[in-house]
Amino acid sequence: MILKNDTIVSRVTPLIRCNIGIIRISGPLTSKVSIKILGKIPLERHASYLPFFDIKGKILDHGIALWFPGPHSFTGEDSLELQGHGNPIILNLIISNILSIPNIRLSRPGEFSERAFLNGKIDLIQAESIADLINANSEKAAYAALNSLQGVFSSYINKLIDKIKKFRIIIETYINFSEHETDLNFKCDIEKEINTLISFLKNILKKSIQTFILHESIKIVICGAPNSGKSSLLNSLSKTNRAIVTNIPGTTRDIIYANVDIKGISFNLVDTAGLRLTEDLIERIGIQLAWKEINSADHVFFIIDGTSTFHDQIKNYTNFTKFISNEINVTIIFNKLDLDNFRVNFEYFKNKNYMSVSVLTNQGIEKLRDHLCNIFKIDEFFSNNENIFLARQRHINILKEVLNHIRKSKKYWKNFFNIELLAEDLRICQDKLNLITGSYTTDQLLTDIFSSFCIGK
Repeated sequence: MILKNDTIVSRVTPLIRCNIGIIRISGPLTSKVSIKILGKIPLERHASYLPFFDIKGKILDHGIALWFPGPHSFTGEDSLELQGHGNPIILNLIISNILSIPNIRLSRPGEFSERAFLNGKIDLIQAESIADLINANSEKAAYAALNSLQGVFSSYINKLIDKIKKFRIIIETYINFSEHETDLNFKCDIEKEINTLISFLKNILKKSIQTFILHESIKIVICGAPNSGKSSLLNSLSKTNRAIVTNIPGTTRDIIYANVDIKGISFNLVDTAGLRLTEDLIERIGIQLAWKEINSADHVFFIIDGTSTFHDQIKNYTNFTKFISNEINVTIIFNKLDLDNFRVNFEYFKNKNYMSVSVLTNQGIEKLRDHLCNIFKIDEFFSNNENIFLARQRHINILKEVLNHIRKSKKYWKNFFNIELLAEDLRICQDKLNLITGSYTTDQLLTDIFSSFCIGK
C-alpha cells in the first residue's frame, strides 16, 4: 500500500547532456512542489511555459510544465512533469530543491509504474510491458510490447478468467442448490465446459510461446569445418564486414556476434571457430567455446564446402551430429554454389534440411533469410501487428501450470465425477491466472454469483 505522505521525484531522461531533461513528481505533496518550483499550479493537462525557481525564488531554468491531478494521471496520484534543458547540473539543482521539501524522496527504480499498478491504472502485464517497450530490440517486439501496454494480452487472460468464473458459478450453484431444479446436464455439460477451457487456454499458450521469441534475439549459431564459409555467411546475412575472412584455416578463434533484423525480428548470428582436431591451444579453446554456443542455440547453420567429395560431406556431417543433442534444430548449408565443381550428395541428404548458397556472390542468401522466417513461423504469426502481444517466461510458466491442472481435473472428473474437487481445482486455476494480471477476485466471484443468479434476494 502506498503511504499517504509519500511523494517521489526522479529524473526521467538519462544522466547525460542533451537537448531536453525531464523530471517527474508524483504523490500528495506534488501541488506543494508546483507552487514552490513554478510559483503556481499550472492549468490542468496543458503545456505551460514557465520559469523553474529554487526554494529562495531564484530562477534555475525555463521550460514546459505539465500538471496531472489525480486520479486522472499515469500513477493515479497528483503528478507534475518538468521539461527543461538537458544539462545534468541544472536537473540536479532542481531535484535538490524539490528534495529539500519535507516528506519528498527520490523514487525507486520502476516506482512510478508500480504506483500506477497499485492504484489500479494498469495491471501487472501492462506494467511489465512498459519495460519491454523500452528494451524492445526489434520492430515486432516494439509493436508487441505496445499492444500489451494497451491491454491486448490482458484481454486474453481476462477472457480466460471470465470463462472460469462463469463455470465456477454454475458449479457453485449446483453444489449449493442441487436439491432444486437445474438445466445442468451433470456429466456431459461439465466435460464440455472443461474441453472449452482447455482449447481456449492452449490457444493463449501457443500465442504466448510464439511471442516469447521477441524478448530476446533468436540465436543462430554458424558452425562447420575451417574455410567452409562461416564468417563469410555471417557477413553476408548481416550485410557487414563483422568477421575477418581469409583462406587460412583457423582464422576465427573467438566468438563473433552480429545482430540482423529480418522482417521485424531480431536474430543474433554467432560465428564460431572451425570444428577440427588441432594442436593449437588458442584454437582449441575457440573450438570449445564453439560447442558451448552450438548447444545453447535456437537454431544451427552447419556449413559444408559444396566442392568437397561426397565422402567428405557425409563424414563432415556425421562427425558433427555425434556431438549434438537431438533437440538441436540444424539447417545444413552447402556453400560455394557459384563454383563449377559444386555438388551435393543428394541421395544422402535428400531427407535432410539443407540449402545451397554462395556467400561470395550472395546466391541463395535471400532464400536463406526466408528460410529463417519459415522456421520460426514469422509470416504466419506476426503478419498482423495489431494481434501480437509480448509474453514473458513467468506468463508461459503459469499458463502451462494451469493447463496441466485443468487436464488433471478433467481426468479426475471422468473417473470420479466429484464436483467439489472440480470446484476447488477451478479456484486454484483462477488464483494462478490472477498472478499474471496481479488481480485477486475471490470477492468479485461472490458478487458475480449473487448478481448473475439472483441467489438470496
